[in-house]
Amino acid sequence: MRLILNASVVVKWLLADEPLVPEARKLLQEFQEGVWEEFIVPEFCLREVANALWVAHRRGRITEEEVRIGWFSFLQLNLSVLPDPPLSDVLDFALHHGIPVYDSIYILLAQQEGCSLLTADERLFQAVADNLPFVQWLGDYGQQGLQG
Repeated sequence: MRLILNASVVVKWLLADEPLVPEARKLLQEFQEGVWEEFIVPEFCLREVANALWVAHRRGRITEEEVRIGWFSFLQLNLSVLPDPPLSDVLDFALHHGIPVYDSIYILLAQQEGCSLLTADERLFQAVADNLPFVQWLGDYGQQGLQG
């Protein structure tokens, strides 16, 4: 099974004080055990993860060394990094659905790849749950399972 991951999920593997860390770690463990065939992120996710580590440092949550360790750990995760969808398509989708451009990148990639998108962003999930059932929330993981 393949799954697109939003940066909001990936960051939980790197920052222990985030909500939903146990669910995210369970997912990662399953990936490492081969339950999941492939975890996919768009190139944009790398920038979001780097920024999340920087913000955590600026807010005093982690040290500069922990930023570097977190970044190195992220690069070692063996995630499939795919090119972002064309920005004009992303912008059209964002305008049509009222979804931020950043989130639309992940949604369009999931549509292109024909697989589910997992997010830890509950607001995003609630905004699209009725119209885009392939978008799933990490908070539901372990309760009803995920569709790969």
